[in-house]
Amino acid sequence: MTSVIPEPSNDDHADAAAFWFARMNSGDPPGVEGDIEFRRWLGEDPGNALAYRSCQQAWRLMELDAGEPEVLALRATALGPDARRLTRRRALFGLAGGAVAASCGGLWVVTAASSARALISTEAGQRLTAPLPDGSEVTLAPSSRLRLDFGADRRAAVLESGQAYFHIQPAAAPFVLRVGAQLLTMDQGRFQTAHEDGRSEVVVEQGRLRVAGRGRAGAPLVLTNGQGGEVQAGQMRAVSADVELETAWRMGRLVVRDRPLGEVVDRFNRYSADRLTLMDRAAGEVRISGSFRYDGAQEFVLALARGFDLSVQRTTDGEWRIGSPRKPSDEAATL
Repeated sequence: MTSVIPEPSNDDHADAAAFWFARMNSGDPPGVEGDIEFRRWLGEDPGNALAYRSCQQAWRLMELDAGEPEVLALRATALGPDARRLTRRRALFGLAGGAVAASCGGLWVVTAASSARALISTEAGQRLTAPLPDGSEVTLAPSSRLRLDFGADRRAAVLESGQAYFHIQPAAAPFVLRVGAQLLTMDQGRFQTAHEDGRSEVVVEQGRLRVAGRGRAGAPLVLTNGQGGEVQAGQMRAVSADVELETAWRMGRLVVRDRPLGEVVDRFNRYSADRLTLMDRAAGEVRISGSFRYDGAQEFVLALARGFDLSVQRTTDGEWRIGSPRKPSDEAATL
């Protein structure tokens, strides 16, 4: 496979980090092979992760210039066939235009006094993969907020809202994440968690995750490969989890298997910048299966119209309305 790393100028780490930052956050996912190559590059040299974090901080400084025509033109170059010859400045400016174009002006933000104490957030329709100060990695789903607190003897974070997938590397101290009323602790491995509407969910892909209620006595719940945790009667219980289905959002897809449309619409709205609304109860009870992109609603709603004979309408303000077949209203245009 041909390398997509740009040729170095005066700083090998900076040029490669800027390119990878542009590729991972441009709104055009690199796919499975690109994701594997990115992880390989991060692990090759500790300087790579440091340079990648520098790109995150530089991005916030360029927010005001992101929509300028010059920046949009550079974005096309940054993600085009000549990307190997990019400099760090050109790759970062190229990304800026891409993020604005893809998300209608929304930006993810990193704010920090240092790389070890930071707030990382994403907006609707955006996701972000970022290295943590210890060499671990987090991927944030759209509309998520994660607060970091790392030090010489601690690795701690709080998922304030949304959903996150963690790849935790071994270190002297365990990684401790607070999610609502739960404390999640892992030494090494991969897991996902969500905190929305006062509910917390956990899925473990690999490793041992200890789950304990804050301030509660007793032994913690231990989850291992392929297990999830869900709250039942105020207590988190271990359940079997479909890891592939639950983590598909990391690749920009929503995977569902024989689920009611009402549930699927709720999940779609969790990730997408577009909004879907069910117009009647019967439509919400239709059961569907499939794999859909969540960064654009049209593919999804057209599949519903063609495959399930549902009515699909788009209002003048961009909302998609889904219902049982009926005469379209005057206020919306039927596809």
